[in-house]
Amino acid sequence: VSLLSAGRLHRQLHIPADFIRDQFGRVAHAVADHYPPARREDPPPPDVLRHAMRNAGLPIPNFFLDPEDPKQFPPHIALLVILQEDQQESRHLRGYLYRLAWLVFAATALVLRLVLEVIGGAGAIWGGSEVFHLRTDDNTELWRVISIAVGVFCFLRFVTLNAPQQEDEGDILGPAGPWSLRRPARLRAVCEHPFHYFARAQAPYQYYKEQ
Repeated sequence: VSLLSAGRLHRQLHIPADFIRDQFGRVAHAVADHYPPARREDPPPPDVLRHAMRNAGLPIPNFFLDPEDPKQFPPHIALLVILQEDQQESRHLRGYLYRLAWLVFAATALVLRLVLEVIGGAGAIWGGSEVFHLRTDDNTELWRVISIAVGVFCFLRFVTLNAPQQEDEGDILGPAGPWSLRRPARLRAVCEHPFHYFARAQAPYQYYKEQ
């Protein structure tokens, strides 16, 4: 992924527990600054922690109950996901056949979206010119050029809408989003954002591994 994107994109995380660790790792130092060991018996309220994260320019994790973010979910759900990972209850998510099946599904969804949004746009111009009797033997090449030009603009639109951006990590991604443990939600998310299954704009945070 990094090679094909000239270092602009990174390989996507697919395991919900990895997303939770990644999100918490980014804000761990901000939480520690407002929650030192000496004050563990009197923790700061969540809004204070969220304010500290925003001041540091950090994304709010999906499990911090941010009232401004509809994709938030209770913190105990994040804890259960981590416990399931530690107890090997979700090891099927890392299975070769399981990952291969989702890889094929995401690739198919991406190709279908490319066909519909890019080739479909160019084909609509080409077919429409014939339906309305605008294309004749004398101007076939002209309409071919017009169709290709429309296809190029459709491709640019496709790239703009589907290319991963830094803001996506806290918006359409995360344990409350595409890579949910619920299979129907996961299927819908991959269909809506197939390119994000392969790549992300934000590099995975390695803080939790170093600690």
